[in-house]
Amino acid sequence: MLPGDPVRSLLPRNVSAQEREALAERLGLHLPILPGVVRSPSGAIRLDGSTLPGSITENQLVTYLTGLATLDLGLGFASSAPVIDILSERFWPTVLLVGSAELIALIIGLFIGIRAGWRRGSLFDVLAIDTSLVLYAVPLFWLGMLLFYFLATPNGIAVFPGQQMSTPGVLFTDPLDRAIDVGRHLVLPATTLALGLLAGYALIMRSSMVEVLREDYITTARAKGLKDDQVMRRHAIPNALLPTVTIIALTFGYVLGGAIGVEEVFAWPGMGSLIIDAVADRDFPVLQGVFLVIAISVVAANLVADILYGMLDPRVRT
Repeated sequence: MLPGDPVRSLLPRNVSAQEREALAERLGLHLPILPGVVRSPSGAIRLDGSTLPGSITENQLVTYLTGLATLDLGLGFASSAPVIDILSERFWPTVLLVGSAELIALIIGLFIGIRAGWRRGSLFDVLAIDTSLVLYAVPLFWLGMLLFYFLATPNGIAVFPGQQMSTPGVLFTDPLDRAIDVGRHLVLPATTLALGLLAGYALIMRSSMVEVLREDYITTARAKGLKDDQVMRRHAIPNALLPTVTIIALTFGYVLGGAIGVEEVFAWPGMGSLIIDAVADRDFPVLQGVFLVIAISVVAANLVADILYGMLDPRVRT
């Protein structure tokens, strides 16, 4: 149902109608989109009752769902390569980037949120809130451009390589050398994404900590003579993590969305840059495959959150 005609974008303007029809048939675009729904030569979607009898089983939707059951997502319009191969090549760089950024953001963000909530009203709390609000408001692609300018170009310090996942033209024979090279290229994009994430996690965790510290069981624990560290570790943090874990899972789609701009700034060969390339080429099968992977990832993140919620709160298991 996406607008535009991929056949027109893949062929020059001066080709004949027969060549366009041949390419459309090779790509499977000659079939109705849905039973009784076709795409006109101009690319517009319209109803066509004359195609209804034969399109009940022969249409693009049925073809896609049948292929999906066998992990056959079709061929990319731009490269003519299997979509599943394109996705598998771009999936793991995004997992490396998002996983590294999430790990950094969780460790630092939750620590800041816990300390700020525990010391509410202190200088640390004020600085943590102000810094987190600024980082949360700054677009990730703009933050990435700043880090790139100051840390990866001759205008700045040029400590880290600016773009790509590895040094172009260099063939590493030692896996350790390759891992170090990939790690150096990972620093800036992972830091950019982590800064945006940890700001949100710090604010959420601080708010949850402040709310938990008002509960009666915290007052009771202190009245029993428990030290502050014991109250925080045994009672405050476990209960403050409950809403935080849920919110982190719900914002996982935002994480993947932020990775698109970060990958484009640093030319990271992941799913984000693949989306931008596919949109430019009107490569609908690749876009459908990417969105499918993102949807599955969000569902998996929420499943993990439910499991962690049960581990943190025994009441859920009863």
